[in-house]
Amino acid sequence: MACDRPEITERLTAHGLRATPARCRILGLLLETHEHYTPEEMLEALRTRGEPMSIATLYQNLAKLSEAGVIGRFVGPDGVSRYDAVTDPHHHLVCEVCGRMVDVRAAGPLAEVVPQAVFPEDAGELARWQVKGHKVEFVGVCPACQARLRARSA
Repeated sequence: MACDRPEITERLTAHGLRATPARCRILGLLLETHEHYTPEEMLEALRTRGEPMSIATLYQNLAKLSEAGVIGRFVGPDGVSRYDAVTDPHHHLVCEVCGRMVDVRAAGPLAEVVPQAVFPEDAGELARWQVKGHKVEFVGVCPACQARLRARSA
């Protein structure tokens, strides 16, 4: 068996993928850290854990894992592709100081929110759109950055 963790093997096979060592390491990293890595950050994190792989292997497997729906791919606030182990609908809370991201669910009926045109000339066309989903990004300052900022101002 390529994975020593049955839950990772099950998740991969449930999506029609073989549990190769590279896929197991990538998915294991995302599940354990809850981070939203860029490919370069992921490569460094895997190397630090003693699980190095080539950049080509990483990119090939990120593509397979995200296409199969095992992991999520999204463009972060920095404009770079990031990967997430959480694939059900959720949002992100982003620290405006350090860029850290946390998975969140929004309380309240976001599904009932109806987009409204900012510019009046767009209102007619907007009414004909078929909305298929929404993405919300919350921005704030994480506790670690708040503590650093307080320490600097003291």
